[in-house]
Amino acid sequence: MLAAVRQFNLTVWLVILSTFAGRFVLFMIWPFLAILLYRKFGLNEFEVGLFLALATAAGVVFGFYVGYLSDKLGRRKIMLAGLVLSVIAMIILGTADSLVMLFAGTLLQSLARPMVEDPGRALMTDMLEDRDVKDMALHVRYFALNVGAALGPMLGAAAGLTGEQTTFLLLGAVYGLYLAAAAVVFNTERPLKGSAMAANFSVGDVLNVLRRDNAFLLFVFAGLLASIAYGQIDAGLVQYLQQQSVTDIATLYAFLIGTNAATIVVFQFPLLKLTARISPFLRAMIGVALFAAGFLGFALTPVEPPFALLFAMFILSLGEAILFPTMNIIIDRLAVPEMKGSYFGAFSFSVFGFALAPLVGGSLLYWLGGFVLWLFMTALAIVVALLFLLANRFSDRTA
Repeated sequence: MLAAVRQFNLTVWLVILSTFAGRFVLFMIWPFLAILLYRKFGLNEFEVGLFLALATAAGVVFGFYVGYLSDKLGRRKIMLAGLVLSVIAMIILGTADSLVMLFAGTLLQSLARPMVEDPGRALMTDMLEDRDVKDMALHVRYFALNVGAALGPMLGAAAGLTGEQTTFLLLGAVYGLYLAAAAVVFNTERPLKGSAMAANFSVGDVLNVLRRDNAFLLFVFAGLLASIAYGQIDAGLVQYLQQQSVTDIATLYAFLIGTNAATIVVFQFPLLKLTARISPFLRAMIGVALFAAGFLGFALTPVEPPFALLFAMFILSLGEAILFPTMNIIIDRLAVPEMKGSYFGAFSFSVFGFALAPLVGGSLLYWLGGFVLWLFMTALAIVVALLFLLANRFSDRTA
């Protein structure tokens, strides 16, 4: 592990450290946006879900074209533009006093996020030659993401920042620092391969390649369903606690998210060592099976006292520690090298599940209640595991 980490260059460390800082501040406020919409603007569960779904969907559709542009124009140019938009979006979100302005800020951030994150993951692997070092870079990035997610809500709550709208301005400052650092590092360090790798490919050419890649298409669909299920940890879970009349939702949710992220921080690398000899698709199936167990725990356990709920989150988080880093590795291995950005961008269609998640979760909660919501997510996780199995049979590039 240490030998691989020593081969990381400045660009790789920039993406990793900026991911940590961004998630640290983001998790102080973003999951509580549903509560803000509920309390300040009077939206019900379904309306909250629709609000978040519409904004996120726009970013997902935009994500594929961003991936294509990062192949054609270069990862770094797209990332810098995305960081500028992120700063503007955070200023709008931090100062919005109307539902229209809040939606505009949420929409702009949904467009900016794939401009930063998708090319960032592809750029990391562009900068490294050895496959094991690439895999480790993706694991360390995900580790940093979860360290930030673990510390953000807990330290934010201690400082009185969690759930405060003005915290968006702090996140805007973090993106501004990322922008300044990226401008310096990108000017001094170049990828091992030219960043305009798809200069001769049109969007139609890329779509034709993707359309013939059955393993990747199945993987994207499985990722979409997994995103719907996992997306309940944001708007779905916090609205479920609201529906269950939990006294101090912000504190309990902060502990649940903290448990989620802390579990990944502690167990990600031990689990990586334990599963190192298992093929990526089988690892992904194990991860999503643990998702199913966690969702079933949510369905069967009371919210107060919260100990059983926290244990169910722990089980689900073990699955996340296995699944999501492995999914990035699978994308990198499935991708045609000249179209890696397009592959990462095309996989953003699976993130449409996160756009659907608030709508699906809010609808199930509003009409059928929390027990049905979590049983439905349990069944969805099982379907995802079966789709991973099928995709693996079509694949010849993930060994």
